[in-house]
Amino acid sequence: MEKLFSGLVNVMFSIKSPEGLYLTANQAFLLRVGLSKRDELVGKTTRDVFPAAIALGIEQQDQDILAGASGIYDRLEVVTNADTSHGWYITDKVPVYNQRHQIIAVASTTRDLKVGAGDDSVIPQIVKFVDNMRKRFDEPIRISELAETSGMSLAKLERKMRSIMSTSPRELLTRIRVESASELLSSGRLPLSDVAYRCGFYDQATFCRQFKKLTGQTPGKYRRDHPRSESN
Repeated sequence: MEKLFSGLVNVMFSIKSPEGLYLTANQAFLLRVGLSKRDELVGKTTRDVFPAAIALGIEQQDQDILAGASGIYDRLEVVTNADTSHGWYITDKVPVYNQRHQIIAVASTTRDLKVGAGDDSVIPQIVKFVDNMRKRFDEPIRISELAETSGMSLAKLERKMRSIMSTSPRELLTRIRVESASELLSSGRLPLSDVAYRCGFYDQATFCRQFKKLTGQTPGKYRRDHPRSESN
């Protein structure tokens, strides 16, 4: 993974232990936090290398992962750049498991959109749209209504999300629902029909089809392969 991300300039990559200590990171990450060598980062915590306000949000995301969240995806956020200016970033964060399905690390990538915090008024609208979607994903959502509430037309929202996040509003909604379903599958024995209903799918068949499309597994197989350990 270090080799895979080493040459990326605008994508920061890091892995931390469950205790919150950095284990590795790519050069883009090191430059972002003002360090030149990986050895200067290893063993440090988020608060050692980020301002307190930013570190708090990062730590909360890590705790969500360690508590059993299947992943954090496409999280738009304002972050302080290395030159102290503010810019927009997209963060993805996932747990790393051992063979006993115990979480042994938290891996993350953060993509610099190269947009200053005050340069594009559309991004805060997209953030508002995504936040509303995450709050209401279990409802029969009308994308056009959410777009209007966020201050954009549906056409503009579609275009901007494609260019910034490489996904459509409908695709994002399905992903959010599948993420929630994966957590329910790992943490309990709810019937699949109940999982589908709680996550906003029309019926069990639609749920199963969309879940397999995104994860490559049926809900039943995912539940068998991803039991949540008692320590989580």
